[in-house]
Amino acid sequence: MTTGTRLPACPSELEQGIFFAAYGSSVQRRRRALAIALLGIKHTLRGLLFSWPAYVLGLAAFYSGQVHALAYLLLLIPALAVSLVILARGVRDDYRNQVNGVLLAAGFVRGLLFPAAP
Repeated sequence: MTTGTRLPACPSELEQGIFFAAYGSSVQRRRRALAIALLGIKHTLRGLLFSWPAYVLGLAAFYSGQVHALAYLLLLIPALAVSLVILARGVRDDYRNQVNGVLLAAGFVRGLLFPAAP
């Protein structure tokens, strides 16, 4: 399922003008903002499902009264940074592939969250 319509490969000036007028409309801007938010939520949930043991370990270390718990927390900081970088890249790549340069249809959310397998 696609999220909308792209500009043809070799558009005429009329097609370009109509496309960019519609692309710059307030409805399309709101849909693109919603798409960024939904992609952020999608990738955040996916990341949490993948790396939940690390977060549980961090919580256990945080509530532990032992001295070495601080070392565990310091080791989780780079892991969290890597996780945020992967999240940002995933959102950026999905946005680039599914939203950027596309006139988003009214039911674009389903195609954005559940893309069809190639």
